[in-house]
Amino acid sequence: MRYLILLLGLYAASLAAAPRVVTSIAPVHELTAAIMRGAGEPELLIERGASPHHFSFRPSHLRRLERADLVIWIDRRFESGFARLPGILPARVARLELLPLLGARGDDGHIWYSARRLLVAVGLIRDELIRLDPPHADLYRDNAAELGSEIERWRERLARELGERRVAVLTDHAFLDYLGAEFGALAIASIHDRHDDHGGIRHLHEIEAWLREQRPRCLLSQESMPAALADRLAREFGLEVIDIESPGASGGEPGIVARLERLRAALERCATAQ
Repeated sequence: MRYLILLLGLYAASLAAAPRVVTSIAPVHELTAAIMRGAGEPELLIERGASPHHFSFRPSHLRRLERADLVIWIDRRFESGFARLPGILPARVARLELLPLLGARGDDGHIWYSARRLLVAVGLIRDELIRLDPPHADLYRDNAAELGSEIERWRERLARELGERRVAVLTDHAFLDYLGAEFGALAIASIHDRHDDHGGIRHLHEIEAWLREQRPRCLLSQESMPAALADRLAREFGLEVIDIESPGASGGEPGIVARLERLRAALERCATAQ
């Protein structure tokens, strides 16, 4: 009898098991983890701190992908190597490539700094999880609604703070283009279009002219040590360098909302610094 009860318990647990979800980069993992909270934990494929733009699959990555029920990533061009996914994943594995579904064009895959796109991504991930795992549907809906409310509050606070002042920032590569398009009070210039590309001497002269005109106080980076050109411009124009990826900027709290809060705190610091 005890064995029967144990088997029934294991069977019930298997029915309630969440799908095995593999995410590409930390922001996608944080977003998915918030929606799956209480049901399961997604796996992170590209380690924190590693560049998705120079990523290539190892055998251990391929094994994790083959075992997955769902794979979520930004875009097959943003995460280098992901263009191979259609030929790698078994047909049974569900795929969620976010950037095309968001109607975004170009090479900027930093959708997590756009509250509008982030809210749409929450809905996409929620709906796919519900499709794969109906028993946890209510949990996914509740978590997604709570996360959406937090993102909305963040956007409202940022809009209120930016409405009181004009902020100009230099970035070491173009990761705030979506945010700049959503907030007219935010002036942004980027040294590189992507992590390792820039427009040459002419573009550099344009950046220097922008720096003299806008007089920003900060250089925002996603790296603990900016590249040589960014470092030179920061020293030449007296810019404070802020690594917005550093957990220390927001008390070390994990999660996608804490990531947004690090950015908001950095923008506030740039606006109020003397």
